[in-house]
Amino acid sequence: MALKDLVADRSKLTEAAIEEIVRDYIRYDPGTYDVVLTPAGLALSNDSKVLVVLVAIAGWQYVVDEVRAVDTKPAALEHMTGIAGGTLRPTLKKLKDAHLVVSTSDGYAIRVANLDAIGRVIEGEKAVAKSGPRKSKRTAAGEEESTTNGADSSLGSRISKGRRKTGVPIRSSLGQLVDNGFFAEERTLGQVVTRLHEMAIIAKTTSLSGPIAEMVRSGKLARKKVTEGGKDVWSYRSASHA
Repeated sequence: MALKDLVADRSKLTEAAIEEIVRDYIRYDPGTYDVVLTPAGLALSNDSKVLVVLVAIAGWQYVVDEVRAVDTKPAALEHMTGIAGGTLRPTLKKLKDAHLVVSTSDGYAIRVANLDAIGRVIEGEKAVAKSGPRKSKRTAAGEEESTTNGADSSLGSRISKGRRKTGVPIRSSLGQLVDNGFFAEERTLGQVVTRLHEMAIIAKTTSLSGPIAEMVRSGKLARKKVTEGGKDVWSYRSASHA
């Protein structure tokens, strides 16, 4: 590995990494250029809520063609997260001290180099939520310490112990479109991307070419060349309707 391979570049953030973090918690609204917390997102801790919102904002580059600057100053984040300012500012300071976010001219942004750590924080919170209510046990010194079936939900332990799943739901989403009859008529990759965006799935035509080609090879889809905008492009249709 060369040293240059260790350089973190915002442009190299992968769709898979961002989607894996935000998919359960965020929905994009390209019409208003807003990111909206789902009920699951609203139930997150303040730390995680701020992180998923900032990661989602970094993901706009994969959702729209023209990326805009987003105000992420505390007042704007208060509106996006629903966290009161008196609580939000200490949360931002804690995340900044943990090297998960950084101050920018627009407010706050995720630290690209720590995207994996951010994912582990969120995944660690999922593990805590699944493991059940917190219990107390008495130490040898007679003091009580709080546990959650052996899981420590502190920010530091979630970073070190949590694990983030990999992979994206592109293939399953395409399969869903086939099952729902979306491909009953000819569809270009651009039309597929538009439909996935409507489903709040982050996708670009480049991320679809591999999975959709597999579906053609497996016989689920058929394709043919059509002219669109003066260019020859592939269009796809369910094999049963071809």
